[in-house]
Amino acid sequence: MMVGHRSSRADLNWLMQKWNVDIEAIDGLDALLDSMRATYSRVDALAEAKLPKSASAAPWTVERVAGSDPHHAWMFRTKHQASGSGTLADLRLAVKDSIAVAGVPMTAGSNFLQGFTPGRSAVSVERALEAGATLVGTAVCEGLCYSGSSFTSATGPVLNPHDPERSAGGSTSGCGALLATQQADIALGTDLGGSVRNPAAWCGVMALKPTFGVVPYTGALATEFSMDHLGLMARDAGSLARLLNAVAGPDTGDPRQAGVAALRGDAGGIHGDVSDLRIGIVTDGFGWPDRSDPRVDAAVRNAVEALARLCAGARETSVALHRSARDIHVPISCEGGLATVFEQNSQGSNHPGYYDGELAQAFGDALENNIDLLPLNGTVSLIAGTVLRHETRSRVLAAAQALRVVLRQQYDAALEEFDVLVMPTVPMLPHRLPKGPLAPADHQRLAFEMHDNNCATNLTGHPALSVPCAMIDGLPVGMLLIGRHLDDHLLLRLAHRFQNEVFASPSPKASGAHRDVEPGKEFRHDRAT
Repeated sequence: MMVGHRSSRADLNWLMQKWNVDIEAIDGLDALLDSMRATYSRVDALAEAKLPKSASAAPWTVERVAGSDPHHAWMFRTKHQASGSGTLADLRLAVKDSIAVAGVPMTAGSNFLQGFTPGRSAVSVERALEAGATLVGTAVCEGLCYSGSSFTSATGPVLNPHDPERSAGGSTSGCGALLATQQADIALGTDLGGSVRNPAAWCGVMALKPTFGVVPYTGALATEFSMDHLGLMARDAGSLARLLNAVAGPDTGDPRQAGVAALRGDAGGIHGDVSDLRIGIVTDGFGWPDRSDPRVDAAVRNAVEALARLCAGARETSVALHRSARDIHVPISCEGGLATVFEQNSQGSNHPGYYDGELAQAFGDALENNIDLLPLNGTVSLIAGTVLRHETRSRVLAAAQALRVVLRQQYDAALEEFDVLVMPTVPMLPHRLPKGPLAPADHQRLAFEMHDNNCATNLTGHPALSVPCAMIDGLPVGMLLIGRHLDDHLLLRLAHRFQNEVFASPSPKASGAHRDVEPGKEFRHDRAT
């Protein structure tokens, strides 16, 4: 039995060009390769005989609805009869289109990955369903998740429910819109640089990038193993805490969890006291040149004043490398993404965790047959990773990883003095969606301009929670709360108190009634549930 297709002599020469290897100089190479091929075939046959097959038919029906809803947020709708019991029994679950749901085609927001339907659901999806959640469908995401805006999906732009001419944020764009319009109650997304927090801030909902590793990533499309986070979204802190309870915990399939301890606290402490918490205002997260909207900065500072009255006060502090986090993030995500996504078919390597052979086959086939359908930002990442790794020999990647350690130490030091750090989630209001194609440079700028603050905690692994805190011109503003590793529930407890006493997730249909934030004054919206 032959595994895969057999490479011709011309194929071998082409494959070895990058290594500058002369295959003709190796006597008996064909026999050596045939011996290895035979070994691969035996392993493939052994797996077919001994390993369990994919799960049986999923307990839901599936309908493709992409582009048919007002905000272009749904990808596939599912009809699912939930168990009716469990901690999530009253909640409707939407899942990002880059996270496996058994029996539901997964496109990762692109025409590039065609014809792939997962045979099993991601661990986080399985756990949410086991806790009683009702699966209502998968949500549109950005092209291969390479955007923080919402105009790069193959199905068209996801529209912001508060202003359909503006971005919903990305790359978990559809989930943000569905939660804001109350078509779902909880959602699962991924976050490599802000991909659940960007849409939360711009759609006026909540999103938690948990402590690195506490929620299994198994079954989600991988990009960079040391920064991939499975993100959680909801309209209110209570639902988010319940979702975190349901999906967090050890999974032998996820190597990211090595050495990660259990979370402190649980959803039962959501109503706990916050009066002794010390708030640190990270000044480096405000006033980004050429990007920060001063009205956003003022709104978040005003929200912090209200937050401080609930806690033990707030003082300014600084994280020296925070302003460099975006730069540090780039070599790691660029070269890490090259290896994981494009060279290893989104599987990674050198780890003992779960490998999805069906996804690997589909992704590898897409690279060979659909490369012209690779989204622009993915193409740029592929080219840049290849070129810059060659030019720098990964020396700059090594430097970035070393700087990352320093950044984490600086955040840890700040969190010794304070219990929670605060800054704007995104420095600006939602930008207007482009009316047509953009030049590549403008496309890249618009897709990634919002990551300044969010990407820092993907590097450090600290939990980071985006909380709606204001409205400006009918558009939501998000406040980012950052805590110590494993203090995710503390952040949710504080957010719950803020939502109930100061400001709750705004409703798009009532957006015209919201007034702008006046610095120095407390404000609130409808009480959180």
